[in-house]
Amino acid sequence: MSLLQRVFPALSEPTMRRYLLGQGVSVLGSWTQNVTLNLVVYHLSGSAAVLALLNFLLYGPQLVVAPLAGARINAANARRVTLAVLYTAMAVAVALALLSLAHILFLPVILGLALCAGILTAIESPARQVLLLTGLEDAALLPNAIAMNTMVYNVGRMVGPTMAAIIYPLFGQSAAFLTYAAALLFMAWCVRSMPKRSHVQASPSAHERSGLRNALVYVLDDRFTAKYLSILACMGLLAGSYQTLVPLLADHVFHDAAKFTGIFFACAGMGSLSAAIVLSSSIAARTAELLRVAPWSACVALALLSTTWSSVVSGAAFVLLGFSLTFAATSINASIQRRCPESVRGALVGLYGMAYNGTMPFGYLLVGSFSEAFAVTGAFGTMAAVLAACVGAVTLLYWRRI
Repeated sequence: MSLLQRVFPALSEPTMRRYLLGQGVSVLGSWTQNVTLNLVVYHLSGSAAVLALLNFLLYGPQLVVAPLAGARINAANARRVTLAVLYTAMAVAVALALLSLAHILFLPVILGLALCAGILTAIESPARQVLLLTGLEDAALLPNAIAMNTMVYNVGRMVGPTMAAIIYPLFGQSAAFLTYAAALLFMAWCVRSMPKRSHVQASPSAHERSGLRNALVYVLDDRFTAKYLSILACMGLLAGSYQTLVPLLADHVFHDAAKFTGIFFACAGMGSLSAAIVLSSSIAARTAELLRVAPWSACVALALLSTTWSSVVSGAAFVLLGFSLTFAATSINASIQRRCPESVRGALVGLYGMAYNGTMPFGYLLVGSFSEAFAVTGAFGTMAAVLAACVGAVTLLYWRRI
């Protein structure tokens, strides 16, 4: 076993290496397309409200579609569902490219296709998660595999917008959409080349068939899952939506929007990537107790952003915020997947997506209201106070030791 595989145990399995390679390429393509869509929509409309609508269509379906789709996804059909979504998303990307080349890519068409893309992403998230987990030969590697998946996503989140910034002005929007189509084709090849596990049942029995109701019953019965899904929803709503305020902080406080927006996003990405690396490495087991601290450290980071006039302190706060969000989200996901029975795994992945990703679009609207009412530093302070109150209330509700 190589040094890299000893440090990142999930890479010891060839199937995981193939899956993560495809995941990395597809995430890069996804960010390239989404950033390009934002640029195209802003060019066509010049409206911040239309941009908000676009992003709501791209990410909002996570709130409803993800849990409903997850309830129907299991180890037996995850591969088939993932491939179907990949090919359909590829068709949407090709349609965007062809309409752009024909100069008939109008705003209503973009918004309609964005909704299709958002629904497909919401279906794909639980399907890919279940596929990742059923592809493991060694179940003990589950937390590391989930963290590696998060690390790959964060690398894509950091590099993808840069790719869009290069491809869009040099080669045009059609090239950006076709880049995503090619990335999806590569991911589909990776999925098809993954060997089918003999221990995966061909079809679940009626008694074992997963469902959203069964998953909700499980959540209510399992105190750990109920507590941390609630905390995760609070973090997604009040901390995960910090991106909306970054340009405002850079402009209103530090008076250089372009420079400090890039710096602060890079700091948050650095913290997020650091958390993913820690959790995907062989030292992850030693950091389990940090899960109790992560929601509170997010509150501290938001509070620092509300009081500091130093760019260095603000940068450090964004590093802490990125680390706290990724550490909490990844640890909660891995812990829930490790504890839950197979029959509710797909639905739980959907509920996880609803709790974290699904609350963010509403958080953008809420945080925007905070910034108008209290200015940008006051908005960060309000987010810190409300998040601390919510985490404290949930902690008191589940005071008995888990």
